[in-house]
Amino acid sequence: MKEFQIGVKALIVDNGNILLMKRSKKYHGASLEGVLDIPGGRINFGEEPIDGLRREIKEETGMELDNIKRILDASTIFKDEKRHIVRITYLCSVKDTNVVMSEEHTEIQWTPLEKIDFEFKDKLIGKCVKLIST
Repeated sequence: MKEFQIGVKALIVDNGNILLMKRSKKYHGASLEGVLDIPGGRINFGEEPIDGLRREIKEETGMELDNIKRILDASTIFKDEKRHIVRITYLCSVKDTNVVMSEEHTEIQWTPLEKIDFEFKDKLIGKCVKLIST
């Protein structure tokens, strides 16, 4: 059976800083342990992408999205003969920046946009950061 999934991610910006999270080994495996990520996940069957985004952000950070400003990217992130995954990345802000981290991540950091001078393992995150930095 062929499977199609939609993932959603939030590039959360607050006062010129973006929220980055380090992936945990427990949830993401040894190869992705410590990799910088932004919060998000897959939407459920029948769920609107925005509702899935709000749910995922609440689950992973404890925060509520305040403003979903725009879509930064929509791309295929995985495709083979059995599965196709598309991810939509949104530019967002939150009501309160206090993070309650889930077990999916081991560390959070609010990083100033101007201090991001490194490459992301996930090239689509890097692409989205560059879009809002220019």
